[in-house]
Amino acid sequence: MWRITAVLACACTALALAGGASSTTFGVADDAGKYADDGGPGFFHMLTDLGMTENRMAVFWDPSRPDTIVDQAFLDRALPEAMRHGIEVMFAIYPEKARSLVDTPNGVQLFAQYAARVVQRYPYVRKVICLNEGNQPRFHQPQFDESGKGISGYVQEQAMAACYDAVKAVDPNITVIAFGLSPRGNDDFEASSNVSHSPIRFLEEVGDAYRASGRTKPIADEVSIHCYPNLNTDAPMVGYAWPKIGCANFDRFKQAWWDAFHGTAQPLFREAGDVGAGPYVHIYVDEVGYQAKISPDKAGLYTGAENVPAIDEATQGTYYGQLVAMMACDPNVALLNFFHAVDETSLPAWQSGLVLPDGTRRASFTTVKNAIMANQECNGTPVKWRHTDRIVGGQATFKLPQSFLVRAAEGFTYDVKITRPTSTRRLTGAAGQGEAARDVLFKLPKLKHGSYRVTVTLHAESNPDRTATFTRSFRA
Repeated sequence: MWRITAVLACACTALALAGGASSTTFGVADDAGKYADDGGPGFFHMLTDLGMTENRMAVFWDPSRPDTIVDQAFLDRALPEAMRHGIEVMFAIYPEKARSLVDTPNGVQLFAQYAARVVQRYPYVRKVICLNEGNQPRFHQPQFDESGKGISGYVQEQAMAACYDAVKAVDPNITVIAFGLSPRGNDDFEASSNVSHSPIRFLEEVGDAYRASGRTKPIADEVSIHCYPNLNTDAPMVGYAWPKIGCANFDRFKQAWWDAFHGTAQPLFREAGDVGAGPYVHIYVDEVGYQAKISPDKAGLYTGAENVPAIDEATQGTYYGQLVAMMACDPNVALLNFFHAVDETSLPAWQSGLVLPDGTRRASFTTVKNAIMANQECNGTPVKWRHTDRIVGGQATFKLPQSFLVRAAEGFTYDVKITRPTSTRRLTGAAGQGEAARDVLFKLPKLKHGSYRVTVTLHAESNPDRTATFTRSFRA
């Protein structure tokens, strides 16, 4: 019997990113103002000096204290100060422990009820992120069941739907933002550490869960992602390989959202040329940061040892300025939050701020301030995105009658069929899976003399309805 063999041949990576008033606002994800000794006025004044208008604060859910708003006294003190300084506060509400949703009886509903209690107490807060990095084990467990099937997306979809409903019951005009996704994940339930989901595969699970639920209303008004670099030294345009998502890979993220939710009640991203009223979702870049080096004269402000290759303050400012300009030119991005404004004092934590713990401003402070002022409108080419119905980057290179190569820019499955030119009867073929940006080499068997046709169909892993088909006739 004739057989085709498929061999992984080579690997490479292909990453890309694609004036008018910008709809993007700028701020920080930082609780320094919430915990400040002075109650926050100095912190919020600093944000206004930078030209920022947003401060995301974390609000934890502790199921052992169901009637207690964690840090209520600090929130009661800080929010009036933020309001006086014109800073809009956004809450990120999420479980304090990774297993709270699954180990707490009726955990999903209790979490949603807590979110409702929080927004009811603080009507000044008009935007709420429900959940945080549920594709990472630090914030949600388990990620997979015992058989290796991904399940975190299913639980997080239930929690997101419940949170949306509970918050909207308090005030339907509050903007409910989903997930706060991590940019990375290994998709390996047998990994020795950090068993996690990539954001693309996590969204696929969420979409499957949403469709299976039969829900007829959204689970979110907007969606949040944390687009940290893969390495602290990577420039913003470096991005990640599929199925991860960096700041330079939002086209990939928007497509994954479309794959998950098209044809449902969940709104999608506005596409180039759309003139309808929506509603449309937007990306909230809720966290991104670059850790900067500490000068020897400031080392006494910190404890512990640094655990990443830090960059100098000028490079930090350059990268932050690039991020401001990038987001200002993407009409699908509503917010860019830097994490943090002020350094944490523990070196194994985060030193990504524009200000040191003693109040000293980094060189990047002025760079960011100037970038925000200069990018109130897009100064480059506005991003124009449209979804695709085809597999992204699908291609085939034929060297018949001996072999051919196929590849795609995303994970895919393939189906190969060899027939006679005038027949549909399959003589031989192959089927399997391919990895993103890696060639799969097919070696053809020895065939009888005559004419043949090879047909190759590629299906996108995250949406098998997106395909590409290649055919070629040849003689053996």
